[in-house]
Amino acid sequence: MKRGLWLLAVALPALAVPALMPALAQSACMEPAAPTMPDGKTAARAEIIAAAGATKEFVAKSDEYQSCLNAEYETTVKAALAAKKAKEKGKEVDAAKLNSEREAKISANQKKKEEVGKAYGATAAAFKQANPPAAK
Repeated sequence: MKRGLWLLAVALPALAVPALMPALAQSACMEPAAPTMPDGKTAARAEIIAAAGATKEFVAKSDEYQSCLNAEYETTVKAALAAKKAKEKGKEVDAAKLNSEREAKISANQKKKEEVGKAYGATAAAFKQANPPAAK
């Protein structure tokens, strides 16, 4: 019984470390592709509405991507700590390096979110300028 608990508590996370190490370097988290914006001066209203939806979807998927990176990092570090407690050699993790890589990915994705937001704003403004509301 104790051996079974030991396997679950210590050995299983320790065995997961090698599998998780490449996961952060080659993350299972998928970064969403940024949408392209139509030319606001010539686009139809439906295209502008679609661009707004694509922008919202990109931001939501980017938030999920960033959360995935955070969870992946935490899982990797916890598994490495479990391996260290079990005194397993060769399962060490450079948490500072992994954190730096995670933060770089999150920062780059955050910048893309801001760029997409600005691009949509410019597209919508150009559409409004090219298509002023009808006079009442």
